Amino acid sequence: PGIDPHSYQPVPADVKRLAEAKLVIINGLGFEGWFEGLAKEAGFSGTVVIATTGITPLRMQAEHDHDHDHEHDSKPSADTSSDHGQVDDPHAFNSILNGVRYAENIRDALIAADGAGADLYRTSARSYIAELRKADASAKQQFATLPKNQRKLITNHDALYYFAKEYGFEILAPNTALEDSQPSAKELAELVDFIKQQGVKGVFLEFGKNDKIVNQIAKEAGVNIGAELYLDGVGPAGSSSATYLGMFQTNVARILAGLR
Repeated sequence: PGIDPHSYQPVPADVKRLAEAKLVIINGLGFEGWFEGLAKEAGFSGTVVIATTGITPLRMQAEHDHDHDHEHDSKPSADTSSDHGQVDDPHAFNSILNGVRYAENIRDALIAADGAGADLYRTSARSYIAELRKADASAKQQFATLPKNQRKLITNHDALYYFAKEYGFEILAPNTALEDSQPSAKELAELVDFIKQQGVKGVFLEFGKNDKIVNQIAKEAGVNIGAELYLDGVGPAGSSSATYLGMFQTNVARILAGLR
């Protein structure tokens, strides 16, 4: 909880736990870049389950192209026929309906590993999936009260494309999801102009990320920064956002508050 999975640094205890594990579940789509090295170090010989199996990934820019058209990049595609310089977007979990597929994959993996517990896994999954579907329906009902021309978000991390596709938002972000780029002055100016021209109300920071770029954009555009969003992982232990459902519901509430 409260840790960025992209940049997580495994500790010795992780090696021990992995060495003893029979089953490991990862997000996949390149999200856990450190896992392969950790598994090798631990001599892991169990089963790896990729929770995103069956989800059609969206594609996104692998590196920031300073000559690209911002408006075009705000609409990633599932079409991989002409995706030079693109990678799979790993943030599928930000659509709660994709979370249903995660739950189904995890359920099936547990049943395969421990047939004796099959009934328990099926019952638990059924109950949890019902909660996920309820959260999705609630989000759609709440977002329906927001005019479509207000469903524009500026974030400091390109992690909301699955969310945007599911709930009818347009997302513009000054950095790619790989977070290793610096937008040019031209791109920052384009974002500021976009905010002013389109009347964008929501400029959001991601929890735990560098706020320099977003603060600069908000200042130049004359808008406020909304409450922090959880785009890569759950919030701090003990907080209302420390679970997957809580993370999603917190983001929904904060986005609504920031755009009204």
